[in-house]
Amino acid sequence: MSTSIIGSLVGLMAASGVLIAYTRYRAMTPMTISERVIRATHGSIPQLNALIPFHSQSGALSSLREFVSPNSEWITRFGNTDKLMDRLQKAGKTTGERNVDLVRFRWEQITWAALGLVAGVVIGMWSISRGSNPITLGLTMTLGTVIGFLVHDRHVSGLGKKRVERIDAQFPDLAELLAFSVTAGETPLAALTRIAHLGNGDLTQELQTCVAEIKAGSSFTDALQAMSERTGSRCVERFVSGLVIAIERGTPLSGVLRAQAEDTRNEQRQYLIELAGKKDVFMLVPVVFFILPTVIVIALFPAMRGLEVLVP
Repeated sequence: MSTSIIGSLVGLMAASGVLIAYTRYRAMTPMTISERVIRATHGSIPQLNALIPFHSQSGALSSLREFVSPNSEWITRFGNTDKLMDRLQKAGKTTGERNVDLVRFRWEQITWAALGLVAGVVIGMWSISRGSNPITLGLTMTLGTVIGFLVHDRHVSGLGKKRVERIDAQFPDLAELLAFSVTAGETPLAALTRIAHLGNGDLTQELQTCVAEIKAGSSFTDALQAMSERTGSRCVERFVSGLVIAIERGTPLSGVLRAQAEDTRNEQRQYLIELAGKKDVFMLVPVVFFILPTVIVIALFPAMRGLEVLVP
């Protein structure tokens, strides 16, 4: 084993020792009055449990959970939790509890960063075994951690974008079904309830949440606007705005809903045309590299075969 690998292992062991000593120091710190009462009452006082959410754990796990808590100082300083919740709502990764969603997101970030760190360690050790400088290990570890963090962020953004696209694709059908139900004589709430229980998909789930909020006591317009904010879709936003205005002014809802569905279908058709115009070069790839060579071979092979027969 080379000297560089031995030095890397010694440094890793030293860092592990420092981490163990720090966690042991945190575990041996004096308890506060609230923690003493919680331990004596076995957590039977909800008010104190809310003050110290992670009192039942100590040591390294408690320190780590406190470090990734959404209320920790470094997160509130470098990240906006409101914008983060908007991204999680668009990606469909919310459970209705703000703190639980934020903590889960932080744990996902740590997991992806840890995977990047492990990959960086493996690549760094391989480079050192090939004769590279030991500093390469630190660079690959840092680079792997950053790449893991960025890949997770890009993954969440991609989930949100795909979910919005699915909602936009599902909206015209649901708008027409809602128009049919309202035309048949049902109230808007009854029509939303019927569609929410008949359909499936991301938009249907949002309709189910909207109906549940209305039945829980929220007003019809507030529940619709909350659904519009959660989805982040322009189609749903226009739909909610038109529906709220029609309800306030007494306009017939069937005509408004049909117009909304038709406008959405026209917008999707225009989007597909623009997308095809932007990707015309990529559309030529199968034609140039697959279809055209096949046509040339089919056209030239009989002639070449005939020449071989005629000319000995």
